[in-house]
Amino acid sequence: MNGSAPLDLYCERLGAGLAAEPLNALTNLAFLVAALHVARRFRGQLDGDLRVLVILLGLIGVGSLVFHTVATVWASVLDVAFIALYVVLFIHRALVRLAGWPAGRALGAVMTTIALSTLLAMTVRVPALNGSQLYLGPWLALLVLTLLVPTAASRRWLRWACALFALSMALRSVDLALCPVWPLGTHFGWHLNNALVLWCTLRALLARPAGRPAP
Repeated sequence: MNGSAPLDLYCERLGAGLAAEPLNALTNLAFLVAALHVARRFRGQLDGDLRVLVILLGLIGVGSLVFHTVATVWASVLDVAFIALYVVLFIHRALVRLAGWPAGRALGAVMTTIALSTLLAMTVRVPALNGSQLYLGPWLALLVLTLLVPTAASRRWLRWACALFALSMALRSVDLALCPVWPLGTHFGWHLNNALVLWCTLRALLARPAGRPAP
């Protein structure tokens, strides 16, 4: 497929041009706000891996902003790439930091998550999901993490993230279906809610018991 080919995937986009999805574009600022909040509030607690996750959270907003303005195939790849990097790194660090798994075992779980996510994305053919099957694997991984993590504070943040992520997928899925009655669509809600989801995942990593050394 031509990388510069235009894409029209969401209700708000009614034509060509950088400003064709203003709400979908502007709501990506929520990812930057979430990243800045964590960076400032937990400045002294951010080890190297956590700093990378905070940076990736901000880059998710940048990548999505590019996609919803440029709206081409290459921009969509950039958008998904930052999300994928965040997901795989978060799962690994959550298993190591919160569940106490060895790094090698956690890497195996990450590879399993990638394989499961790919399988679900390729086999689940439900038009009503509007492509959201791509995120079923990460949502299931998040659900499993809520069962594996022993620390109550971290587990609470993960439960919030899991519930909010289900809402995010719903908002993404109904975007085109509601277009005839709500021309703005609901994809902007996917951005706002997902920024909150990722903020919750970082709060979970930062909620480890006091005095426990970072891996």
